[in-house]
Amino acid sequence: MNTSTAQGQDRSKTFEVIESKRWVSKDGRTASIYGALPYTSEAESSQWEIRVVGFTVRNINTGTVGIGRQPWETYEQADDWLNGRTA
Repeated sequence: MNTSTAQGQDRSKTFEVIESKRWVSKDGRTASIYGALPYTSEAESSQWEIRVVGFTVRNINTGTVGIGRQPWETYEQADDWLNGRTA
């Protein structure tokens, strides 16, 4: 079955769009939510919060998050990539 569109490949059977989240500190540092906590004490924990920083994709089959690029700013941009409307 051909899942290509005029602009590119339809990826909607492999990926889904999700919010991209990061730990963000009050001084602007960032950290992945998929690794260790970015703070080492309860006192430091109040300096960090998880924020939505855009949209990325998750592989439906493997659960892998992201495709090695910065997140899209809007859901629509990620959805355009997912459905082959942009490269």
